[in-house]
Formats: sequence, structure tokens, C-alpha cells
Amino acid sequence: MKLDRDLNKDGCGKYAIINLRKLNDLCGHAGPFQRWTPEVAQAIKTLEEAGALEWGRTGAPDEFFLIKLKDKYAKHALEQYAAAVGSDDPEYSDAVFDLSKRSGKNSPFYKVPD
Repeated sequence: MKLDRDLNKDGCGKYAIINLRKLNDLCGHAGPFQRWTPEVAQAIKTLEEAGALEWGRTGAPDEFFLIKLKDKYAKHALEQYAAAVGSDDPEYSDAVFDLSKRSGKNSPFYKVPD
């Protein structure tokens, strides 16, 4: 298996990220009973109706834990993941290991997670 971004001509992967903290800061003026402005709320509704938005809520089938390559601890996590998947899919394992080489302190965007 290959990473989606290696298969797609535009280089995009399987997922995109919406930074909810930034969205909340941007839309703080939406009103006392609205989390986001009507335009943002409509965009999110459109994505949800298309089945393209996964919230990753605890216990949900789409629960997730996101690790960015710039995360201080990403290198170790990705190396361990690559090693674990290696016996099932060496090609995928190699792709994840390549990601690990650009992660953690090797990332130009290195930072402690917040």
C-alpha cells in the first residue's frame, strides 16, 4: 500500500485538517448561541452531509489521534508504527519510515505539542 498523497496527482493525502482552535478564534464574533458564523456553519454542514467530515469523538468509530511531523515525539511514534506494519506491508512500512526521517527534531517546524 502507498500513501494516498503518493498516488494522487495533486499530492493530497486521504485527509485534510480543520484547526478548530483557529476556527473558534476566527469566529468568536458569531454570537452568544452560535459557535461559528453562518458561512462557516454552512460549510461544516455541507462537509458533514457529504460524509467527508470526521470529528474523531471519543468512542466513535472514527476516533483518531493526530500527530504532525513537527511534533517533538512524532519520530519515535512513526518509527514504531513503521516497524509494527512492516511484516504486513513492507512498502507502506517504508513510506511511514520515510516520514519519520522528516519528523521530530528533523522537522524544520519542530515544536513541543500544544
